[in-house]
Amino acid sequence: MGMMGASLAASLRKDPGLRIAGVVRSQKSKEFIESHELATEVYCASGLSDLPVALDEFDLMVLGMPVNANGVLLEELGARSAENLPLITDMSSTRTYLERVAAQFPDLPFIGSHPMCGSEDTGPSAVKEELFRNRLVILIRSSIRSPEKQENFDNLSQFWKHLGSHVFELNERDHDLVLAYLSHAPHLLSSLLATVTARRPEVRNINRQSPIPITGGGLRDMLRIAGSNPEMWRDILQTNRNYIAESLRDLRQGLDELIQTVESDDLDWWAGWQNQSRKDRNEICGYNED
Repeated sequence: MGMMGASLAASLRKDPGLRIAGVVRSQKSKEFIESHELATEVYCASGLSDLPVALDEFDLMVLGMPVNANGVLLEELGARSAENLPLITDMSSTRTYLERVAAQFPDLPFIGSHPMCGSEDTGPSAVKEELFRNRLVILIRSSIRSPEKQENFDNLSQFWKHLGSHVFELNERDHDLVLAYLSHAPHLLSSLLATVTARRPEVRNINRQSPIPITGGGLRDMLRIAGSNPEMWRDILQTNRNYIAESLRDLRQGLDELIQTVESDDLDWWAGWQNQSRKDRNEICGYNED
């Protein structure tokens, strides 16, 4: 129950009578969740076998660990009788890996979810009560496993909509391809931009001498997600390596082309290039042109 799990609990606790059980890995997190009343009960456990409650007491189980850890949990759950399990979902940023894990257990009641509302902050103390409101949640229609019951899809979709989220469905392959370009590569580029900028001695030294950082709003926006949770992003790299590498190669080609045009004496290309990039930004982000 990290930032995402705590935020999910904070969004749900408004519903009177709802039982919310949180599971954490540290006593510090347990104490924070209890002191802020983010769950009706909190357990500090290293695995499912340590839980003192039966899973079939609940209607929904949400896995909020990094993707590889969620895969381990799915394997543990898959080894159990499906009759003793609630509907299971998760909040991972890559999907093909988990679908392959779940495919080993045909009776596992699992539907993957990816809420598009993460943060560079970690741990339950980074809780955001309205984190899921007006954000997109992608549900996975697996192309690897047998179709899950439509009733379970409907219930899970309603669950996210109840939190104010918009719901969209994709298969695992399309999800990982699209997210490599729209989320994973931008995070890596943000970290790379911070590193490359700091490596230039003049930039680092002069910026240090200034009474406040010289950075403009544009750079701050681009660096906001630099250096996000290393554990989570290691797992994303490991489980979506091919598509991320493909997106980075496309970006490298675009950067090489941009360098060539900047170095040329002809700047007639600039206005058209910049106007096209603005149109592309508006289309991708859903902005309306003024």
